[in-house]
Amino acid sequence: MFLIKNKFNSYFFLYVTKGITRDDIIAFIGIRMYMGLHKYPNFEFYWNDSQIYQNVVSKIMSKTYFFLISKALHFPEKEDKDDDKEKKGKKNETDTDEIDDTQEEIKPDDLRVDPRKKFKLYLEKLAQNFQRYYVLGKNITIDESILQFKGRNNMKFYIPMKPHKWGFKIHLLCDSDTHYLYNMLFDPGKAGKDFINYEDNSSLAESVVLRLLTCIKDNKQRNLFCDGWYSSISLMKKLTKMGYLITTILRTNSKELPSKIKLEGYERAEHDGIYIQKYEGKKTILFATNYLVDKEELRNIYNIKNRGVDTFDQYLEISSIQRRTKKWYKKIFLFGVDASIINAKILCELRTGRSYTTNRFKEKIVEHIFKLYMDSRKKNDKYNNPSVDNKKEKEKPARSLNLNKTHNVGHIVNSKRPCKNCGKKTPYICVECNIPLHPECFTNYHNANKTK
Repeated sequence: MFLIKNKFNSYFFLYVTKGITRDDIIAFIGIRMYMGLHKYPNFEFYWNDSQIYQNVVSKIMSKTYFFLISKALHFPEKEDKDDDKEKKGKKNETDTDEIDDTQEEIKPDDLRVDPRKKFKLYLEKLAQNFQRYYVLGKNITIDESILQFKGRNNMKFYIPMKPHKWGFKIHLLCDSDTHYLYNMLFDPGKAGKDFINYEDNSSLAESVVLRLLTCIKDNKQRNLFCDGWYSSISLMKKLTKMGYLITTILRTNSKELPSKIKLEGYERAEHDGIYIQKYEGKKTILFATNYLVDKEELRNIYNIKNRGVDTFDQYLEISSIQRRTKKWYKKIFLFGVDASIINAKILCELRTGRSYTTNRFKEKIVEHIFKLYMDSRKKNDKYNNPSVDNKKEKEKPARSLNLNKTHNVGHIVNSKRPCKNCGKKTPYICVECNIPLHPECFTNYHNANKTK
């Protein structure tokens, strides 16, 4: 292995000898959370010696090691399993010279690659952990969230009506009452929309809803709330067969609308068990539901229960750890960290019955991470953080060996200097002459110099 000289090489020996451990990555995430609570213009200011920028980050981790971990971030495309390793071993044992004539021709569609492959496993693992520790409530919400990014990427969206006009689109399934994130689906846009289509050749919006609902495996009846981008008459019929109650908004130009609803002044219509309520305001809005509800309550129920994803987005913006970067996958990694913190806060509130502000909850997590990391460093890193035993050894006097009547050889702890006789480093010295000498070179050196 040969090294390229750059700003990371000063700390490269730690990566080679020790490697980046699990504690280092947790400390790295804790530092990024701290940077979200105390924002400076640039990362380098957190290690500045000026009194204005004094903080605890420099005591936790050095700047070079922090940037090394940030550079070494990697997301595997597949999870390594024992079965995959066995298959690879069997393939290597077989003869590669033999050619199978019965092999099928490769189609052009088979060569297409999912653009989400770099972080697909990461998001799937996050969603599985979110679903493991929470029981979904009765009311659920589906909506999109925009992750701001202005760099070059073919999965980027432009939505002018959003606060962040440029960025990645992530479809979220949240609990309407607690705002807990239960499932998510990354939208690759035109670059990979074929990879998220549902089995029954549904439209893109219907496929997103049906894929998000596949994680719900119990038979409890739930009320689903979503906006006009996801909803359609065909989707409402499918969800009715699946046992869901849906409350949504329909666009005025959507397909399969009953003819009566298009007449002016007609307030309500019913079509195949779907009730459509017209509301005249600044814009004409069509509320739709598959269960009978009072027309005055329908609008209030939708406005209250459809805020699950919007409230979750507001929590993400509070002291977010996101920063501007050209690496698009780091944006998605930090989104997962922020989402995990918000979900942990909601679970903590439900379990303890206490309410916490987002900033205060993050401060508690950062303090806990830094404390555990400092304790682990005191136990493992004896060179940078000497233990009490090492300090006692340094205070011990030099041990003497009687190799001559007039001179003694002493041993110095944790110190090596070149021997005066052979030139090799030695931890031993002549106590009388204060000269570094090996015990083997002791007699030869003093006889040559005629030392008494």
